[in-house]
Amino acid sequence: MRLGQVVEANVAGIHAYQCRLARTSETADKRAWGCGALGVSELDALVAHHYALLAEKPAAVRDWVEGRASTFDPARDLTALLASPLKAAASNLPVNVLAARFQEKTGARAVEARAIASLLQMQLDVARDADRLQELYALYAALGLPVHTARLGLAARTDADFLAIGRALAPQMCASPFDTSPDLLQMMLRKMWNWGHRHTGERDKRTLAREMLREPAIASLVPKLKGLPPQRIAVIGHSYTMNVHWSSPSASVPIAAEILAQAGAKAVVRQWQAGGMSAGRDDCRAFYREALAWKPDRVLFVVAVRGAKDEEAIAEMAAGLVAAGARVAMFDSLYGSLRMQTRYYPETGALAAIARRAGMALIPVAGRIDASPDHGSFLSLDGIHMTEPYHRLLAQAWLEHLAE
Repeated sequence: MRLGQVVEANVAGIHAYQCRLARTSETADKRAWGCGALGVSELDALVAHHYALLAEKPAAVRDWVEGRASTFDPARDLTALLASPLKAAASNLPVNVLAARFQEKTGARAVEARAIASLLQMQLDVARDADRLQELYALYAALGLPVHTARLGLAARTDADFLAIGRALAPQMCASPFDTSPDLLQMMLRKMWNWGHRHTGERDKRTLAREMLREPAIASLVPKLKGLPPQRIAVIGHSYTMNVHWSSPSASVPIAAEILAQAGAKAVVRQWQAGGMSAGRDDCRAFYREALAWKPDRVLFVVAVRGAKDEEAIAEMAAGLVAAGARVAMFDSLYGSLRMQTRYYPETGALAAIARRAGMALIPVAGRIDASPDHGSFLSLDGIHMTEPYHRLLAQAWLEHLAE
């Protein structure tokens, strides 16, 4: 009973946010996404209740669900979400199409199918991937609810499997204030696969680190890494460095940092990170100042460099850190010869000139990317982000550089 209430409160909060999007959408089905008599302020109030619910400690919500003493008070937010006259009632809303499919194909309990469907529903609006969505994953994982489709018993696990599901379900969904095409649904299911396995601990930076430490190339680095003097390592990077990265169980930097920890290295790795960050962006400049104040011994930049402004910025920041006594590095390439949808990294010659000017080291990976037997599987479904084998390669290259 209480478990179902938590799931339905989340469905209500997600629906309120997306109804808000539908109000200004020219394509959304106004009947399916109708708000009734509710205005913008009422929708915003429901979204605020939902965010407050997601901010609760998952363990406290679990204690309440299981009937134990708890600091969680349902009257604060959960009750308001459940009592709202706004209901995700239309059968062709994505959440209802998804839940019906999962129950039909797996025989899962309704509460389990609704939980998985609500996660995917929230993923569809994309903008909340890195924060609110991850809070919902953490809450459901703590409650013992399935957070990826394999936990429901669905056999699908390949990109082809996920595309087949997308092709079957997309025509059943109403026009929405976001993309619900087969390709998009395929990507949402792949995201869920990686994020869900990460939140359960089935496959995350720790499992990847343990696997890599059993590989001879990494195992041979352990004595050198363990023998490094105590040091602070700063990383300023975009999504290729972020643990929340969707196209792999983790990203290169968190994997390498975990290997350092498991190897017993006396290193503290601190990350400054933001999706899509370029060298000349204001947040990158702010991160540079914070990192400089932290007084790191070593620094890794993994940022976009799109033109003269970014080239000047990266040269200036690298030189500033070098002047402060840090050893600064970048990868000599992020793509090699991969046919990227977008290429936001300078050509090797230009980057070499920047590195010489700033006193920065370049970690050679371009040739390794091209020579890797996994080269053909590096690019993810969006043509921008990278899969697990790529992140393992970059993690190894960075660790080798640190061990020099």
